[in-house]
Amino acid sequence: METERLIFNFYAEKDKADFISLFTDAAVMEHVGDGVLTREQAEAFWLKLFEKLYPQNYKIWAIFAKEDSRYVGHAGVYPRLRRKEDWEFVYFLNQKSWGKGYATEIARRIIEFAFEDLSLRETFATVDDDHSSSIHVLEKVGMKFERFEFDEDGRFSVYSIRKNGTNYFLLFLFVSFVLFVAKTSS
Repeated sequence: METERLIFNFYAEKDKADFISLFTDAAVMEHVGDGVLTREQAEAFWLKLFEKLYPQNYKIWAIFAKEDSRYVGHAGVYPRLRRKEDWEFVYFLNQKSWGKGYATEIARRIIEFAFEDLSLRETFATVDDDHSSSIHVLEKVGMKFERFEFDEDGRFSVYSIRKNGTNYFLLFLFVSFVLFVAKTSS
């Protein structure tokens, strides 16, 4: 998978050092899930990637710049939250790749992949409320704020985007209501 400037590859053994470096960088991980990992935790996650996540059909990529093949960051899309049809996408970049528009490029490509290759009707992303640059990226690619949620780390925002802009959950509720009214009035 690729974009104009980036290549998305599934991780391979040659990418381990870049992966470990990314997940142990405090600045990169400041707004990511569990935060910065120790080297041991990053290595355990590396093993989990191959032993558990890839076999469960998680789509997780190492991102490289086409111009010089350097490692840019990490991205993925996978089932999350409460329902199996809820697929979250994530991305984070090493510090050398910040401010180059890569996050927007990655987000657009993952959304396209989710709709076209995975046939999803919706995908979402979560973001810390104070991570303005990521919020800007999500809004720039057409995602809309949906709700606040809470976990052990505190409050975060959920942004989503629907294929063709249709909110299928609201459509389902509307159709159900119309059918209910039709049934009760006859």
